[in-house]
Amino acid sequence: MGTIFIFLAACGYATVALFGRWIFDHALPMYTVLAWRFAGAALIFHVWKFYSCRKSIPLKEKRACFLMGMFADALQTSLFFFSVAYVGASIAALLLYTFPLFVFLIQRLFFQEPASKIQWIGLFFSLSGCLFIINPFETLSLSPNNLQGIWFGLATGLTYAFYLCFGAHFTKKIPPTASAAYLTSGAAVSFSLIALTRGELFFPSLLSEWLLAFLIVLLATVIPLFFLVKGMQLLVATQTALMFTLEPIVTIFFAVLFFSESLAGTKIIGSLLILSSAILVQRKKAPLPST
Repeated sequence: MGTIFIFLAACGYATVALFGRWIFDHALPMYTVLAWRFAGAALIFHVWKFYSCRKSIPLKEKRACFLMGMFADALQTSLFFFSVAYVGASIAALLLYTFPLFVFLIQRLFFQEPASKIQWIGLFFSLSGCLFIINPFETLSLSPNNLQGIWFGLATGLTYAFYLCFGAHFTKKIPPTASAAYLTSGAAVSFSLIALTRGELFFPSLLSEWLLAFLIVLLATVIPLFFLVKGMQLLVATQTALMFTLEPIVTIFFAVLFFSESLAGTKIIGSLLILSSAILVQRKKAPLPST
C-alpha cells in the first residue's frame, strides 16, 4: 500500500508546477498565493484531525512538525517556485528529481541505512531518466536567469531530500492528519509573515482567485500531503524517494494535456526509465516501521 500512497501523492504534487506557471503568467504575488494554499490546507487538516484523531500527541512531536513546515517546507516550496519563474514549470519540476541521490547520501551519512543492489539500479535508472527528460544537450547556451533557475531547482532537490529523510523520523508515530495539520500550519505562518512584510498579503476577492485557492489547496496540498505522510510511515525514505520519481511522468502528461507542450523522443525514453525504476523498487518489500 505504501507505493500506492506515494504514487497518489506524486500525482497531486505534479499539479504544483502547473499552478506555479499560472501564478507567474497572471502576475499574482507568489507568497500571498502560498499563504492561501497552506492556510486553507491547515484549516482542513485541523478539522479532519479533530474528528478522526483522538490520540494525544506529545508537544515535542507537534513542535517538530510545525517547525519543519515553517522552515523546511516553506524553504523548499519557495525555491521551487523561484525555479519555475526562471526556467519554467517542466524543467523546474524535473530538476526536483535529483533528490533521490541526495536522499541516498543523507541516509548513508546520518542514519547508516543500507541500500540494496536493486535500489542502486533503480537510482541509476531514475537519474538517467531525469537526464533524458531534461535533455541537457539542448540547454548548453543558457542565460544567467536560466542558470539561476537551474541552481534553484537543484537546491529544491537537496532541501526536499532533507525534508524526506528527517521528516520520516519525526512523523512515523504521528497520525497522518495530525502531522499534516502541523506541517501546513507552520508553512502558512511562514508565508503569511513574508507576504505581510512585503505588503502584499490580501484575501481572495475575484472568482478566479477563489478558484485558484480552492484548487491549489485541495489538489496540490491536502490530497498529496496526506498520501505522502501515509506512505512515509510504510516505506523507508530511499524507497519513498525513488517511487516519487513517477511525478515527472504525470507532470509531462498534464503539460501536454493543458499547455499543449510537445513530448520529444528523449522525454519518452526518460519516462520509461523512471517507470522502470519504480517497478524495480516495488520488487523489494518495504519493512514496516518499528513501534
